[in-house]
Amino acid sequence: MVSTADGPKMRVNGAVLQQYYGQPVVLMGMVEKVDPAGMTIMVRASDGQPIQVKLQEPLKDNVEGLIEIHGIGQGKQVLCETFVTFPLQEGSTFDMEAYNQAITLIHSVTPNPWKFD
Repeated sequence: MVSTADGPKMRVNGAVLQQYYGQPVVLMGMVEKVDPAGMTIMVRASDGQPIQVKLQEPLKDNVEGLIEIHGIGQGKQVLCETFVTFPLQEGSTFDMEAYNQAITLIHSVTPNPWKFD
């Protein structure tokens, strides 16, 4: 498995996530639900699509609001290696629509100078 610790990661939304199966990705979104065992998080991606995030170990703390997931794309899921949470106030003022427009722009340029192999 490719590790996200080293090297570049592609920023994705729900619409393009499937194109990066097995590759390092960064997914920004809002926490919708955490399973009772703490092993998966449902995240609403920047484009509004629900994405399941699989954790490598159970959560120890409460997770809510804006979250940035670093992991490996697996279809409509991300195998999380690490994540960053933001204060609730930051999440409520974060312009998710503008962020999603930036992600859409990144993936619409041909040839894509930000894409790596």
